[in-house]
Amino acid sequence: MSSTDKVNQLFWLAYGQAIKDKAGANFGKTGAFFLASEAQKGAPAGSAVPDDYTNTGLYDIANNLLAADNLFYNTSALHGYAEALSTYLNWVDLGSHASKALDTALLNAIQDQSAAEIAYQTQRKKAVEQYKDDCKSGFVPEGQTLTQWIAAGNAPKLTTATKNRDAAAAQVIALQDQIAGPLAAQLTNDRTKLSQEMNKNDDIDGFNMHCAVGNVLSPQELIRALNNGETVPKPTFQRLPLYQSAEYKAAVEAMERKIGTSFKPANSVSFTVDYRKDTSEYNFGQTTAGACLGVSWAGWFSFNAGGSFSESKSIITTAHETENVSVKVTYDTFQIIPIKLGDWNIDISKYTLRSDAPKDIKALARVTSLVMATGLGYEITVGSGVAKTVDNYYNKTVQAGGSISIFGIPIGVGGSGSSTDEKTSHMASWDSEYKTFKVFPAEEAGYATVVGLMGEKFNIL
Repeated sequence: MSSTDKVNQLFWLAYGQAIKDKAGANFGKTGAFFLASEAQKGAPAGSAVPDDYTNTGLYDIANNLLAADNLFYNTSALHGYAEALSTYLNWVDLGSHASKALDTALLNAIQDQSAAEIAYQTQRKKAVEQYKDDCKSGFVPEGQTLTQWIAAGNAPKLTTATKNRDAAAAQVIALQDQIAGPLAAQLTNDRTKLSQEMNKNDDIDGFNMHCAVGNVLSPQELIRALNNGETVPKPTFQRLPLYQSAEYKAAVEAMERKIGTSFKPANSVSFTVDYRKDTSEYNFGQTTAGACLGVSWAGWFSFNAGGSFSESKSIITTAHETENVSVKVTYDTFQIIPIKLGDWNIDISKYTLRSDAPKDIKALARVTSLVMATGLGYEITVGSGVAKTVDNYYNKTVQAGGSISIFGIPIGVGGSGSSTDEKTSHMASWDSEYKTFKVFPAEEAGYATVVGLMGEKFNIL
């Protein structure tokens, strides 16, 4: 491992340890703590916020696809946990001795279904983005939902991909029915459950929910409307698998009552990095020693700029540079917020997977709680040598209108070319005299940040 990689990993691991300890994220034997490579804004919530907005945020957070052998989860993955369950059922050992020909046919059908599912998810993602664009441009009739827009012929490739996916899935089910076995009836019941949570056309209590999409307010617009005492209109929606958390709404409402121009986080935790420490000494419950050091790690402190300064630069890359670096995480609260899945969630502990099931299926884990920080900020103090690097990169990034990322949090720094308004949740300042880089929540981006997740492993690796 290069010095640069080790330094980067040590900062991430020390940060994760600080959050885990302060939040009290005790995961037990079957659990694990996961970090976001790209931190997510907390979903808007409260009595004046339509549930559709909160539902969208909860879905985006709780449906993240976790892997028991990976410390990080990817918030932009093509599909999540709810979708992965159907794939999981494809690989269940049915406990029957199928003929080689029938087993080969099933494996081929599973491969076809996997390709069809990827094509469907890709086309659906494109259709959703087109629907959003059409809504903004005024091309969508008022009140027309995503489902209605698709039915009107506006996403023909998605319609075709949906038919292909359904046909491929039906073929897998038909072959599993032929193989039969003692678990066949239970498998059929579980597939019926999953089909209800994936229903895009009908409301099914306990299985799906309305999530804002299309003709909606951005988080910044929503917060401004609430601060101005305006009534937020009910948005257009799509139906997605149900996730719930009454505790989340209560936590966000409590935080919003505290926010004001003089708000300052009440707590902090500081840490430094000892380069002599081995990365394998950290344990967050993953099934791979050293918190999965084979995976790709994002830079913990990096500058991203456009224009003439288009590079992405990470700082603090050597053992010597870590000696004078201290990180203070400022926050008001760290909270563990439990997430309840809808009635669609199935108990997969009763199943055994085929020996040839893919590794990512065997490593499946589900979200049980989110780790949320309110009023999250950072104060990073560096030595003289690193300070010159920070000063150089910071000035170039500001001039180019770029952004900075610290532990996966996008930070806006202004500049004429900046386009980070919707993605940025925090702002920053650099004090070259005191060699301190400060990060604080943007006033109109909300004050809750999801910095990690608690998950349950299925112990099948």
